[in-house]
Amino acid sequence: MEPPLLQQLDAFWLLPRTPRTPGWARAFFRAQARSWGVAPQIAEAAELALSELVTNAVRHARAPRGRGIGVKALWDGACLRVEVADAGPWTDLEPRAHRTDDENGRGLAVVAAVAARWGVEPRAHGIGKTIWADFPESGSDT
Repeated sequence: MEPPLLQQLDAFWLLPRTPRTPGWARAFFRAQARSWGVAPQIAEAAELALSELVTNAVRHARAPRGRGIGVKALWDGACLRVEVADAGPWTDLEPRAHRTDDENGRGLAVVAAVAARWGVEPRAHGIGKTIWADFPESGSDT
């Protein structure tokens, strides 16, 4: 007998590129994860990664003025995924090397440390990129 298919829930927010955007994204995400009943340790790790990804989009996307940042959360009961999309150029991103006294430049290293998997891909319509990170429940092989 096959296991029942889990319903995937998702939430999407289109946010402006401002210094306040990472805080707004965290607040929206926190409320959504709580309403879905995501385990606190998974939600907290995903919130940290989301905050880093949104901060990177605000600081580094080099997108045209007026372009927003797309923030998405997906939950299927076994794995939580966060995605951040911006209109900046797509490149293969890697965590940067940094010194212990550096005050920034650790965003992707933080994401890689807290997520089970993460990646970057060009957006479907050809403008910009989407960076995603997965947070499976313990014991889940998603």
